Amino acid sequence: MNSSKLFDEETTKVLREIFSSFKKNLVNYLVLSNDPVKCASCSEARQLANELMSIAGNAVSFKIFEFNEEIREKLLVRYIPAFIYDTKKRNIRYYGIPSGQEFAPFIYVHKYIANNDSTLSKKVIELIEEIDKPLHVKVFVTTECPYCPYVVDAVNQMGIINDFLLVETIEAMEFPDEADIYHIAYVPAVVINKFSDWKEYGAKPLKIIHGYKSPEELAEVLNKISRRLK
Repeated sequence: MNSSKLFDEETTKVLREIFSSFKKNLVNYLVLSNDPVKCASCSEARQLANELMSIAGNAVSFKIFEFNEEIREKLLVRYIPAFIYDTKKRNIRYYGIPSGQEFAPFIYVHKYIANNDSTLSKKVIELIEEIDKPLHVKVFVTTECPYCPYVVDAVNQMGIINDFLLVETIEAMEFPDEADIYHIAYVPAVVINKFSDWKEYGAKPLKIIHGYKSPEELAEVLNKISRRLK
């Protein structure tokens, strides 16, 4: 593990303030490998989890799993490291290291879950609540993309509202191959698949949404796709 700390004093103070506002304690899952050949960034993911637990006290903890086939099937894990948030169905996750622009939505999703809170409009919430078919939603991002956090934040909240949505944020620079299969030239990009195809790498998409779209636009697309499925 890197001996230097990830957060300076100012960031640590802000994080403590956020975590102190939580109305319930969260237990995330972190799936990784101890083999650096299999996962070059897993040691950094472990360090991030440990430092967040130190800052958060009881507000946020991580249960760490070594990646194997049983864990893959049980938790529907496709990449490691996998940060899986404390929702009822464990249906929202981040693949990679949530640094740069992606750190903010990584923290905010915890606040939404802990406080049963949302920033989405009533219209968006209603559209998402109507979804009654399971969908696999992949959000491809990079940590330097200024628009990606807005899309990730909205889609994460949609997954909290309706656990028919399996929501994955995928750091495209760490995991470029699937993004290449979908011919994603820029991010953010949202790929919507049938849930039944979650195991299929680069599964045929129901829809690809390129670039930034508002929560209202995203919700309308997801709602329409769900209604079309039998």
